[in-house]
Amino acid sequence: MAHLREARARRGDRRPAAAPARRVAGADWRPARRHRPDGRAPHAHLPRAARTAAIPAAPPAAKRQLKTAARIAAGIALLAAVVWYVDPRALARSLAAVDARWFVAAVLSSVVSNVFSAARWAAIARGLGLAASLGAAIAMYFRGMTMNVLLPGATVSGDLLRGYQLSRLANNTLLRAGASVLLDRLSGLWILCACSLASLGVALAVGLVPPARNTGVYMLALAAALALPWLPLPHPGLEKARRQALAARGALVRSAWLSVLVQVFSAAALWLCGYAAGVEVSYPVVLAAAAPIFIMGALPLGWGGFGAREAAAVVVLGTIGVPPEQATATALLYGVSAVLQGIAAAPLFLVRHEGADAPRRS
Repeated sequence: MAHLREARARRGDRRPAAAPARRVAGADWRPARRHRPDGRAPHAHLPRAARTAAIPAAPPAAKRQLKTAARIAAGIALLAAVVWYVDPRALARSLAAVDARWFVAAVLSSVVSNVFSAARWAAIARGLGLAASLGAAIAMYFRGMTMNVLLPGATVSGDLLRGYQLSRLANNTLLRAGASVLLDRLSGLWILCACSLASLGVALAVGLVPPARNTGVYMLALAAALALPWLPLPHPGLEKARRQALAARGALVRSAWLSVLVQVFSAAALWLCGYAAGVEVSYPVVLAAAAPIFIMGALPLGWGGFGAREAAAVVVLGTIGVPPEQATATALLYGVSAVLQGIAAAPLFLVRHEGADAPRRS
């Protein structure tokens, strides 16, 4: 009996058996994917058997290269289409008859325009609290033109280089330097549309351009472009740029006179290129037509703006009676003048710009 009581006591001291383990909610008890018969080892670039998603997504660098190649191809195709439209033989005759003296004058006018453009950028940068002397800004601006010649993307490559170079000067930040380049471009575009609209009004008033329906549509488009800074934009990036421009309107207003000089001399360069190609159109008319030609040439399409600029010239100058081969030759000469300046500015990369090694804020 004593043994029975002792055995019962031992059984009473035992803990109750643990309840069977419950399946954790949401747990996946299926075999790991690497052990499944329909898959392989988990490697990012090894395809899985019998699946539609066997090809891995292209890495970001490859996607950027594909986009760049697509833009270059689009620019080449557009330029080829323009040349085909105007007749290659007629275009060759126009280029063969170019007056070199007028073209040299066009290049000089373009150089003056770019110097004023660098001065405008420096003024905007100083308005943002950045260190930006006129000499350094001119050197950085023309280095950017060289980069535009070397790399595709119209003015994008040069603008990126400008922002980076400015950020290397003493106490400058990369964010503010990039903002100064963006505001410089936005200021130039706004003043360009304003100058074209004002010049078109003058041309209509003095009878240089006959009133027409397409002229009215063009004036409305320019007026809408001038109103854009005060209208909310649906694209987040564009809306951010609009807000930055409004926040820095003090610096933009103070540099507006420089922007006007930039457009005056840029349009003069285009006008002189037209004269070199045999186009006899008054300067106010060319300034009125400059906005779409310059804007299309600045799009990151192709190389150096070639293709888009010529297409815009054929359409816009064609409305005032300029033959397509002469309009194309005019735009080509304008693009070549920028290429020549970029080549001439290449030695500036050998010159150390001031403050490049100074400590920089992040």
